[in-house]
Amino acid sequence: MLSPYTVLDLTDHRGELTAMMLGDMGADVIKIEPPQGSSSRQMSPYLEAAPETEQSLQFFSYNRNKRGITLDLQSEPGRQALMSLVEKADFLIESSEPGEMASLGLGFDEMRKLNPRLVYVAITAYGQDGPYSGFAANDLTLAAMGGPMSLQGHPDRPPLRITVPQVWLQASAEAAVGAMTAHALMVQTVQAQFVDVSAQAAMVWTMLHGMAAHAIQGYDINRGGSELQLGAMKVPVVFECADGYVVMINVGSTMVKFVHWLVEDGIVPQEWIDGEDWPTYERRFLQDMPVTYPLEETVEATRRYLRKYTKRELLERGLREDITIAPVSTTEDLTRFHQLEERGFWLQAPLADGRGVSVPGLFARLTKTPMDVRRWAPTLGQHNAEILGEKLGLSDGEIAAATGINSA
Repeated sequence: MLSPYTVLDLTDHRGELTAMMLGDMGADVIKIEPPQGSSSRQMSPYLEAAPETEQSLQFFSYNRNKRGITLDLQSEPGRQALMSLVEKADFLIESSEPGEMASLGLGFDEMRKLNPRLVYVAITAYGQDGPYSGFAANDLTLAAMGGPMSLQGHPDRPPLRITVPQVWLQASAEAAVGAMTAHALMVQTVQAQFVDVSAQAAMVWTMLHGMAAHAIQGYDINRGGSELQLGAMKVPVVFECADGYVVMINVGSTMVKFVHWLVEDGIVPQEWIDGEDWPTYERRFLQDMPVTYPLEETVEATRRYLRKYTKRELLERGLREDITIAPVSTTEDLTRFHQLEERGFWLQAPLADGRGVSVPGLFARLTKTPMDVRRWAPTLGQHNAEILGEKLGLSDGEIAAATGINSA
């Protein structure tokens, strides 16, 4: 799909997924690291038995389908080598602080002079300019400033961010979309394009309808923990089951079918089936109209039923009978999730310590332009000779100067 195109990846953990997505789609991605390696090579978890520069599973996870070189961009030979690569590239992706690349003479204005068809993508916390552009930031502060933390957590306790850091992954995915959109515009205009990606802005989009709540209803949605606010009533949506938790809303159309499960297991008597007009139940209790079985009774009956069954049993029956019951999955649960297994999502990857391991697969399965993993994460400087020597024609001495081998 993207096999004719070359991507220069100068990012650290804040943007490595972007180039990996383009690489998965077939682009020739060249990962460019400083002489000592990307800072993401220092991020846990680690493979203790592997060489020091290859121990990071963080780096391994987000750098497949890339060739890797080192360049010392603090030196003139290193900058010249990058410029030579830019002349032949289609995309450049970086995650430096605002203005940092420009201070080295490697910003967008300089790069588009070398290559008027370049798509230059910059990923930062708050964008290249504006009142927050110079703020320090990490996953926690960006999850807060982007808005999602206002929706997460119990209302009587401090707000939470999602357990697994997501901010830079969200920003990276948005950057990949931005890169492709900008490339389409470049094809039309034959002009270089600059894509300014703000991680904060990317997190705003994860709020979904929470973004527009105030404009529509006059007030923001506030975090409700494991309860759903329906008018003046709060309805629990997270229930304990035999081996963990599931999410279910036991009102309205759900109860039309679910009440038969309750009767079948002896949780409630037979008359519950016809003793209530279940399709209108939710509307009537929201309008404070009479209902046969109070919400508290339906909730308690639901709790008693769900405690008897496992997440998998509830999910599978729900799928068969069109009732939405979603498992709250742990990482271990996902590795055994039968849908992912049956669709062949997991891939076998060779780790740097010699072991093989199952890893998440490609993000889409396409029929006419199938994606594949052509190579796993490169070792530090693995393709210096191949790219700097064969592609750019640099001598051994020039490669040493450009990569900082003599000073690293």
